[in-house]
Parts: sequence; C-alpha cells; structure tokens
Amino acid sequence: MRKINNALLQRMISGDLSPLLNYIKRDDELRLEVRREGEAFIYYRKGKALEIGKLKVDLKYGQVPDTSLAVDNPPQYFEEIKDAIDNWLDNKKDRAEFDTQQKIARDNQGKDDRYIILDMEYAFEQHKIKKENREKRAVFDLLGIERKTNKIIFFEVKKGMGATKGKSGIEEHINDFSKYIHGKNTKVFRNNLIRDIKNILDDKRRLGIIQNFSIPNNLGEFDPELIFVFHPADKSEVLYFSKELEKRHKLIIVGNDNYKLRY
Repeated sequence: MRKINNALLQRMISGDLSPLLNYIKRDDELRLEVRREGEAFIYYRKGKALEIGKLKVDLKYGQVPDTSLAVDNPPQYFEEIKDAIDNWLDNKKDRAEFDTQQKIARDNQGKDDRYIILDMEYAFEQHKIKKENREKRAVFDLLGIERKTNKIIFFEVKKGMGATKGKSGIEEHINDFSKYIHGKNTKVFRNNLIRDIKNILDDKRRLGIIQNFSIPNNLGEFDPELIFVFHPADKSEVLYFSKELEKRHKLIIVGNDNYKLRY
C-alpha cells in the first residue's frame, strides 16, 4: 500500500529532514509522492530526484550528487540533480509527455481548481491476488479527484499525435482502465484504490503539501472515470485527436501557457 512510515513522516515534519521538506514545498519544480514500503519520492520533470527514506538516487542520471547533500544543503543538492536529470532527458525523445504531466500536477492544487491531483504514476497493487488471476501491470499518469463530486479521476496525458499510437496509445489505456475498474478483480482493486487515496491525502496533509482538501465522506460512491488530457503541438491536432478518441471518454486540452484542467 502507499503510505509513508511514521518514523519518516516525523523526520520530515520535525526532525533532521525538515529543511529538506521545507525546500521541496518552496520549489514548484519538485513534487513529493507517497510510495510503497513506507517511502516518499521526490520528482523533477517526472525523473526520480530522490528516494527520501533511503537517501537514494538512480545512477542512470550520470554524474549525480552525494545524497547526503539533500539533508545538509537541499538547494545545492537539487541544483545538481536537476542538471543531471536535464542532461539525461536531452537524450530521451520518448519522454515528451513527462514535463506536461508534472506541470498539470503542479497547477491543479488550488481550492478553486476543478480537480486536485493527488499522485503521479499510479499503479494498482496486486500482491494479494493469485498470480494466475492478476492483470497486466498498468501505470496511470495522474490520479485525482473532482472537487465538486468527489469522483475519483484517472488522467492519461498525451502530447502530440505521435503519443496516440503504439503501446502507449489510447486503446491500451482504455482497456487497462476497464480491466482494473470493471474486471474480475474490481472489488480488490477498488478497495486498494480507496485505501491508497486516504493514505496519500493523510500523509500530504500532515506534511503540509495539501492544505485545502479533506478526505471526502462519499469517496468511492461514484465509479472512477478516465479522462484524456491532450497537449497538442498545434491547433490542427485537436480535431485529429478527438476523432481518435471517438467520444468514448472525456477530453481536456491544455496549452503551453495553461495547465489547468477544465473543459
């Protein structure tokens, strides 16, 4: 389950990691996410900039700073790890959507926003399901809640028409959503989803990351919904994407100057 262990929470709230937490909350290019095994990760441009509890960073980013710097001097650590991730991303042409996803997560937190984004890269837990009954693992770009209805929303982000084809295309996302929400293990998946959302909200409220949203009393009352978010390269792509989606699910268009989720 997604839940930060209490010892790590206390370290971030009032212990040796409180300067790190305070820095993260001031830097809108960084995002803290609640993870399994009691962990919390920090993302920059959707690259994993730090596993907080283990003070670990992925060496794939090349010349990375010593993670002890994140405790002793957070501004210096994140300046260096951002440079490393930027350099790494320059060679990754298939990550065009990642900046859009994190900007959407950043810009949909206010009390007047239609949705609040709770998590990036959400994957359903399956370890209590027999292996022969498990679904193919799928990861959903963004997990949020519509404030007015408290309906759980999954968002899939597509940037440009090239992102609608192949294994990351529309049809696969629709099928994955259907299998998890309406398939043979739906009761287990929905119960795990509700539990994860409650844990994420509780942890982020305790950390002061979410301040204007409480756990809804009617959470789970409505079927979760899948919404596609399209970031077009130009206006002409919007019509083509709409036809590709065939009105099967809601569509939100965002642009380079506005990542608010409205339609």
